Amino acid sequence: MRLIDPARRGALGALLAASLLSACSLMPKPAPELDLPSVSATTPVELDRWWESFRDPVLDGLIAEALARNDDMVIAAQRVQASQATLDLVRINRLPDASLSLSGSRQQFSNERPIPNRPRQYNTVIGGFNASYELDLFGRLSGQRDVARQQLASSRYALEALRASISAQVARAYFNLRALDADEALLAQTLTTRESALSLRDRQFAGGAISRYDLELARSERAGVAASLATTRSAREQAETALSVLLGRSPRELVEKMPDRGLALSTLAVQPEIPSGLTSDLLARRADVRAAEANLAAASLSVEVARTQWMPTISLTAALGGESATLGNLVSASARTWSVGAAIAQPLVGLLSTRALVAQSEAERAQIAQTYQQAARQAYADALGALSAARGAREAMEETVKLADATRGARDLAELSFNAGNASRIVLLDAERERLSAERQLIASRLDRVTALVNTYQALGGGWSGRIETGGPAETLENTPTAAR
Repeated sequence: MRLIDPARRGALGALLAASLLSACSLMPKPAPELDLPSVSATTPVELDRWWESFRDPVLDGLIAEALARNDDMVIAAQRVQASQATLDLVRINRLPDASLSLSGSRQQFSNERPIPNRPRQYNTVIGGFNASYELDLFGRLSGQRDVARQQLASSRYALEALRASISAQVARAYFNLRALDADEALLAQTLTTRESALSLRDRQFAGGAISRYDLELARSERAGVAASLATTRSAREQAETALSVLLGRSPRELVEKMPDRGLALSTLAVQPEIPSGLTSDLLARRADVRAAEANLAAASLSVEVARTQWMPTISLTAALGGESATLGNLVSASARTWSVGAAIAQPLVGLLSTRALVAQSEAERAQIAQTYQQAARQAYADALGALSAARGAREAMEETVKLADATRGARDLAELSFNAGNASRIVLLDAERERLSAERQLIASRLDRVTALVNTYQALGGGWSGRIETGGPAETLENTPTAAR
């Protein structure tokens, strides 16, 4: 028999080890390349806690309450916990399986087939330690771990995407409520003026100073404002309830605890403009895109894990224990037993099902790859649309301010002309209607302005830190609501 040279034996061993190591590393298909626009980095904008730029402590508190108590946030955090548990389970499955066993029995043999030197009835006690370990030569177990790791990352990104969404929803609901508050106050003030005017017209009509037409005109003006006030008040009450639901408040709190108010809408709308350019790290900032990317990575790894089903499985087993007729003699040297073994299994009939499994995994990966590209495309569409809307809302609000100022001046001039006898009451009423319409339009334009800002912050990926730990043994549930821990 020819012996292998020690130097060659070492080189062969190193080559074998390298082959085994390379076999343990699955090489998934890379993510599809995206046709991205050329963008330059814009002026840094604080996106993590963008709502603080409005400088309204009440808004800050409402968003904090929603992030801690909102039902969807709690459910998403629990999904993260479930994904973490799945990863922990996959890691545990990679460890050797070990167990302790102890069993006892009493048996009786047939006299028709006696066993020499053994009584017809006897006891058997068996105990010991058993271990088994599957060699992960083809990366199946490590691939399952990597899939679970990417799924955990996806659930964390989904949680952060929901965090950003809930923050934006609360801000929009709060701003809408403040707009309804302003509209209700304006209409209530106008109604008081209309009622005073109607009372005066009643006295004038009774004294014969005005015609019934003038009286009915005053009544119609008062009724129109009263109807608008009733509609606005109802909308405000509904907005309070909708905001409370977003905050995760209980049914009792929905009835007894109304959302607090902070700054007026006119103050909230005075905000610095967001830089108009696209950020160079838009896709990295968008948590929903990062979640889609993690899902794609998990799907790609799942294809490779499915392919490992074609490969044989190799397992090692070992046992150490004892067997005796009594429990007291179980640990004696004469009762000691042990065994070691190895097994290799190569699927044959299962190869057809494995081929179907691989095809299914590849189809799922193709779908998720399309979803990833769609998420990236939608991110840029959202950002472009939000930036355009923010610019348009700012310009519209500036022009509406001018409109409101002009209608106030026109109303004052009409009143002076009416009092001097140079204008009819119809002219004055028309001026008052124009002023009220412009004031309400200004409230709406301010609401559009702050809503567009919120949408822009959200489209640019605001509402989370932009950093998540996705790998390694130190994965923890970071940034999850206290209520879900």
